[in-house]
Amino acid sequence: MRSTTSTLMLIKKTAIAVSLAVGSMVISGCDTNEVAKEISQPTIRPALTEIVSPSANAQLRFNGVVRSAQRADLAFRMSSRVISVLVDEGQQVKKGQLLAQLDPRDAQTALESARVEYKNSKAEYTRGKAIYEKSQAIAKSDLDTLTTRYQLAKNRLDEAQRQLEYTQLHAPFDGVIGKKMIDNHVQIQANSPVLTVHNVDDLEVLINIPDSVMLGDLKGSKALAQISALRNETFPLVLSTYGTQADPITQTYPVVLTFEDLRGFNVLPGMTVKVVPVYSDEQDQASLLITVPLTAVVPDNQGGQFVWVVTQENKVQKRIISAGTLVSNRIVINDGLQTGERIITAGASSLKEGMEVRPYTDTLSSQVEK
Repeated sequence: MRSTTSTLMLIKKTAIAVSLAVGSMVISGCDTNEVAKEISQPTIRPALTEIVSPSANAQLRFNGVVRSAQRADLAFRMSSRVISVLVDEGQQVKKGQLLAQLDPRDAQTALESARVEYKNSKAEYTRGKAIYEKSQAIAKSDLDTLTTRYQLAKNRLDEAQRQLEYTQLHAPFDGVIGKKMIDNHVQIQANSPVLTVHNVDDLEVLINIPDSVMLGDLKGSKALAQISALRNETFPLVLSTYGTQADPITQTYPVVLTFEDLRGFNVLPGMTVKVVPVYSDEQDQASLLITVPLTAVVPDNQGGQFVWVVTQENKVQKRIISAGTLVSNRIVINDGLQTGERIITAGASSLKEGMEVRPYTDTLSSQVEK
């Protein structure tokens, strides 16, 4: 009897243990499914965004450089040894002033030889012509030979005279020696620049602007120059010329502006300048640009640049853009974006194509930046 009772109690305990184990497995299985469901759901990350909108050109700043409107890189037309450099950098010179001299001995020898040849051929031609005209004692073909010889001798004399002149370098206009690239007793090659001359009384500024600005009407455009060396001064500029061929690398166009009045300040070629466009009300309305924060632009592996555009489904999409001029902490977008599109402005480098985001806008920062 006791044996039967013990057996029943053992069976009950075993059944309870099995029930608990099965229950635990069921509960554990439910928890695992819940975790799996949570893991399978993608994380939607918040993303700082901005709505693309145009801003006025009045905020633009272009880096430029001062240069002389009249300038020249001077070079000798022949190879020889420099025997005398008569000027220094910063020295004022007058038009026609001798600046440098090459060794003239070879040219002088060649000139003397050409003079002798010319003198002899001229005498033979004169004598032969007189004989032919008087008695035709010489053949016409012989006279033609003498004539050709005389003309060639004259050409060689003229060339020898020019070669001697080429041993001297003269100032082409009144100005200042901007750069001196040679010293006495050095051997130089023909057409290698040796001196630079500037007319510092006629200065201009060269800048490069993007095609989006070139689309506007540039005629009569004005600007202000802020020269780095004269921080508290601005100088009015007026448009002089502009190029219509874009640089193949930067895709910008050269624009030259002239100073209206330097007010006696000592401005020199090579000084760096920031140029601020000055627009009329009509030009302001007609020349709006799209700018985005620098943090929105990401470089790609092909040397280009792109931004992340947020679609209506709040997914990011790569958009290749053409960037232009820097405007403070923003950059002009020449091509690739349209007004009203939403772009990512922070953390752009960590995104992937098609990633879903939860966009929000830093309204205060956006207003301050624009």
